[in-house]
Amino acid sequence: MGCGMSRDENGAQPRTPRQARGRQQRAPLNIGAPTGVSIHIPRNRTDPHGVPIPPTTHEIDRPTLENALTLTAGYLHQRNAQLTVIAVGGAINIIFLNTRNSTHDVDIFGSNLDIAARMLLDEAMRYTIQQSPSPLGTDWMNTENQMWLSPSLHRELTDEAIQQDVTVFNSPGLRVLAAPWEYAFSGKVQRQLTGGNQVRPYDLSDAVHYLNRIINPRGGSGGRPVPMATVEEWARRFNHATNRNFLMNRVNVEYRSRYGSDGIV
Repeated sequence: MGCGMSRDENGAQPRTPRQARGRQQRAPLNIGAPTGVSIHIPRNRTDPHGVPIPPTTHEIDRPTLENALTLTAGYLHQRNAQLTVIAVGGAINIIFLNTRNSTHDVDIFGSNLDIAARMLLDEAMRYTIQQSPSPLGTDWMNTENQMWLSPSLHRELTDEAIQQDVTVFNSPGLRVLAAPWEYAFSGKVQRQLTGGNQVRPYDLSDAVHYLNRIINPRGGSGGRPVPMATVEEWARRFNHATNRNFLMNRVNVEYRSRYGSDGIV
């Protein structure tokens, strides 16, 4: 999942969500200021006997992902809601950067989402699981990455993503923005340095693409490289691990190979 923790695939089948509510008209949903209590997506799910349903994952290609987001947006729009969420990781690579073929989830956050918005978004993503012609997995949209953010950093990253204004997906009912590139880049470096079963073969490539968006916001090449001290400051701010040798001998070498110039100096 993006820059957060991921779950291994297992044999359990996704739970069939409840049927979508009727199309009766409701008063517009007012998304107010968030409260001190936060609801994570997906919410806990149990079978009719109260036993927790184990999560499942599936690889999701671009057409499947775009259809899933469209279904989710449609559900929200029918309920007079217009939500903005911030995405980290795979969805950005597949839809906006076009640098990966698939992902297994859409990792989101957003301090702008109050309890009512989160509950409605949870309903929408469960509705989408039922309606999607291709399997999505129980946690295809989730807020797991948010668990690693302090409330203050959560607010700051949300505000910065809105200011950055990189739209990954937009349809009546739902807009998905990319997380700040600095945060996405630093998270990829952190995961590679941490190691273990969280590391993915595409992490280094993702980090390089994110770094290029920092240097060249419109893509392409030729921008000025980022000072090492700045990259280290990002890691301190986001509480991520960093290492100069790794940055220069892995990240910068890969960046130079792809774009023909240094990304870090």
